[in-house]
Amino acid sequence: MGKKGDSMYTYVSKKRLSGPQAEVEDILEELVDVMEEKYGMKASIMTVGSVKSNLVTADEDGHFDLDYNICFSKVPQDVRNNLQGLRGRVRKAFDDIAGDLFFYGRERKSVIRFEHSEENYNLDLGILIRNNNGQYCRLVVDRKSGEYQLKEIALLYDASKKEDYIFSHNGKDRLASLYLKNKNKHPEIDSFHIYLEAVNTVYTEKGGQKMSKVSGNNHTQKQMDNHANQKNPNNSASRAAANNRANQMNPNNPAYQKSRGNK
Repeated sequence: MGKKGDSMYTYVSKKRLSGPQAEVEDILEELVDVMEEKYGMKASIMTVGSVKSNLVTADEDGHFDLDYNICFSKVPQDVRNNLQGLRGRVRKAFDDIAGDLFFYGRERKSVIRFEHSEENYNLDLGILIRNNNGQYCRLVVDRKSGEYQLKEIALLYDASKKEDYIFSHNGKDRLASLYLKNKNKHPEIDSFHIYLEAVNTVYTEKGGQKMSKVSGNNHTQKQMDNHANQKNPNNSASRAAANNRANQMNPNNPAYQKSRGNK
């Protein structure tokens, strides 16, 4: 990571992205089939944030991230009661499909990171689970306690509709410029939140209706300040009916020990 203000990020061309995206999406579609056939869990795959808009950035070494979610609409109760086990199952199933093509990266709070073994990119895979109200929650790991939880998805607005509005009002160039500028200005903040803030800004600039902000029940003021006033939205609503706030769920599974197992 360079210093703030360093011009270290550039956009990845569509030509360069096409191969990695096709490779990742083939694996993820097979992952969906395996999770249903082996565990009876129905799921779908969605692109997230800048991947959806073809505004993926690479660092000064040419490395870039591809962000996707696997969204489970049907999960047996015994699996809901063992969220660590679910995460382990997803990881193992992906490993079995991908073989030596990817290896498991460092532990992250809200995604499973898979590093490509040959090319200079990684896949960040989030896990979403539909709750009893039909809304999606994100599976996260509390780094202090090691507890696995389903957290509400704090959406400021329907990001997909905002993107469509921006593009139909000739705002994509402005979005691309602002996103890259802010990414280089704040390299310590994850790309996803910077992208969503840029979408929000350009949408408002283009005359889009301002949406009311979401409660910060899951985020302290300090946390939001540390994210440069990002309200921590998650763009999991791109192709799912998760545009409303999801109720926070906590299966309370502290008895499960940290492991990488799939049980």
